[in-house]
Amino acid sequence: MGADTAGDVAIEDGGSRWVMWGEIDFSVTHRVKRALAATIDGFPKTVDLSRVTFMDSSGLHLLLMKVTAASRPRLVDAPHQVRELLEMSGATSMVEHVRSRVPGATPDGRGGRAGARPVDGGRAS
Repeated sequence: MGADTAGDVAIEDGGSRWVMWGEIDFSVTHRVKRALAATIDGFPKTVDLSRVTFMDSSGLHLLLMKVTAASRPRLVDAPHQVRELLEMSGATSMVEHVRSRVPGATPDGRGGRAGARPVDGGRAS
């Protein structure tokens, strides 16, 4: 996996928002699963998927960890490939799909991830 496709996840807003980017595959899932699981509190998470370029079934597992009717994650700008993965898995009804108001925009208005940092501090596994 090259630097341009390397995936990772950042936890923001005290754990209520996850930002994923790049290729979300087994190596990423293995690295971040424990940190993401620690944020699960029975409330819905907002998951920004706008910069995800690939997701395999292990990434799908991250999205659906301990999901209940009350904690369905809100997937922001899920790419077509992720929506297809959810559909093929029969998991579409387990999530809520939302679109950001402005493509690529973030609360800081710059299109970046202000204050976001990778779950593992940016270290490669």
